[in-house]
Amino acid sequence: MAQPVKFYLVTDTHFRPNSMCENNESYREYMKYEQMCLAENEAILKATFAEIAKDKETNIVIIPGDLSKDGEKQSHVELLKYLDALRQTGKKIYVITARHDFNSNATAFINGGRNPVEGTTKEELLDLYYEYGYSDAIAKHEGSLSYVAQIAPGIRMLALDSDGEPDGKDKGSVNSEILAWAKQQAVEAKNSGNAMFAICHYPILPSSPFFELVKDARLENREEVIETLADNGVNLAFTGHMHIQSANVVKTKNGNAFWDICTSALVGSPAAYRKVEFDGKTADIKTLKVPAFDWDMQGLTNDEYFDRQFECRIKNRIERTLSGKKGFKGVMFALVRRIINSLTLGGIARLSCVRIDKSLRKVKFLDFACKIAINMFRGDAPFVEGTPEYEAVSKVVSRFSFIIKRVEPKISKTKKLDLKQMIFDSIGNNKGFSDNNLTVNL
Repeated sequence: MAQPVKFYLVTDTHFRPNSMCENNESYREYMKYEQMCLAENEAILKATFAEIAKDKETNIVIIPGDLSKDGEKQSHVELLKYLDALRQTGKKIYVITARHDFNSNATAFINGGRNPVEGTTKEELLDLYYEYGYSDAIAKHEGSLSYVAQIAPGIRMLALDSDGEPDGKDKGSVNSEILAWAKQQAVEAKNSGNAMFAICHYPILPSSPFFELVKDARLENREEVIETLADNGVNLAFTGHMHIQSANVVKTKNGNAFWDICTSALVGSPAAYRKVEFDGKTADIKTLKVPAFDWDMQGLTNDEYFDRQFECRIKNRIERTLSGKKGFKGVMFALVRRIINSLTLGGIARLSCVRIDKSLRKVKFLDFACKIAINMFRGDAPFVEGTPEYEAVSKVVSRFSFIIKRVEPKISKTKKLDLKQMIFDSIGNNKGFSDNNLTVNL
């Protein structure tokens, strides 16, 4: 067994400096639909890195992609200053890039609006982040930004590029060339007595049951990737992209377990990062929340502040979807909008001819839906069997089971779905282990 190594896992920093977040009308309109806190980004990063720097026993920081907000060159330049400062405290930092890190049409909120700024090509990323994993990599894949690092004696990290090409080809997948190379690296690690884990920006497993239905929410070729990695001794991957706290496990046809630990964006609800201790046989994983940062919180706690932005995004996106239509469709959408905004759980219960707990009857449906979404992204969703919320959802879902059964084959024609179970697994953690704090046995 390798000697334990400790590291911090921080992902989806989506960094954009204050100088590119001017509080103009375009910015305010954009933020109606954004989960992340952009103007606060620099303060959040500064406070988090300061907290990590205090830990003198943990000298490794890993960041699996979406380093910049949208590939602005200046965002990378400014982020590197913070990475350099953290490195000066004795930390070794490893990164992998992602789709938000290169962009030929970058913009920023400057000069009174949302205006073009210098972007970044994918080819430039290697030079920009050369000192953060690539300079001392023991193996590199020549056709991508994938690499292997010996992060400690007996322990290696496999960094997998799932960005695809600038034209969109292979986006959200680990192509066959990278995968063949990764297999060689896994076999070589095992033969040389090294334990190995992986990092990849895209979740390899769907972080939530409903993300099975979202094409951009997990690797396109995940079955192939899982079998290649797990059957060759790489049974654990740390991922990002979906801005969610989750832990999931599957077994390959050969009976080998594969774990995917997805971590939220640092700068948006639930605003978390991880601390991991890994020895090749086990991984002890703890969730840490963004510390207090230098900002006017308007009397709110960190969680309340981040959740308010997330809820704003959900409600405004629904409002936008149901607005702006013309003619008969406009009339119908306006009616639906009014119903959704006024509907309570008690009203749904009456329409469904079921009884729900008295404490829930006056709760607005839209507020409840936002709460479910926020809980799901926070991990360890609390509405499990026995809670009033679970019982309410269960009764309504059972009442409409006949409709759900008809909808299932229309949603997915290639994979059989159990929508009812997907709903229950999304509102409550029924996995038997935590999404946030757990020990993984490999």
